[in-house]
Amino acid sequence: MAYENSRSSESQARKNASTTKKRNKEVARRRRAAVKANRKGKTARVIVRLALTILVIAICVVAFLITYKLFYDVPMNEDDKTKIEFTIPEEGITDEEVGEFLFEHGCIQDARIYKYRTYIYDAKYVPGTYKISPSYTTEKIINILSGYDYSDGTMEED
Repeated sequence: MAYENSRSSESQARKNASTTKKRNKEVARRRRAAVKANRKGKTARVIVRLALTILVIAICVVAFLITYKLFYDVPMNEDDKTKIEFTIPEEGITDEEVGEFLFEHGCIQDARIYKYRTYIYDAKYVPGTYKISPSYTTEKIINILSGYDYSDGTMEED
């Protein structure tokens, strides 16, 4: 009987060892799958972080360029002293029309930026005939057209 009990316990021990081996193999397989999935997850997170970083940098560059264009006021051509005659009618004129005229005649770099600057400077055009030069800054042009700056004799009285 003792022999049968020992045999039965050996058989049970082998079964337990076999079951333990199978469980260990299954656990190892699951761990490998989890590690593999984790690597994929890490790669995806790295890609998302890289994309977000690039997006933030692009937004900062665009914001800098817009701010630079909006607030860094330089004349189109400092050496060009020729003057272009421009008339603001009695019934008024829009910022877009003034900006387009000045852009077409080479006095400003961008008509849209001119419109934003007129908003910043709160430009109110005074009717009359003016002589504008490409050597003037945008701020000076707005001041002339608003009647604040006559230093270069740019306004002709009718």
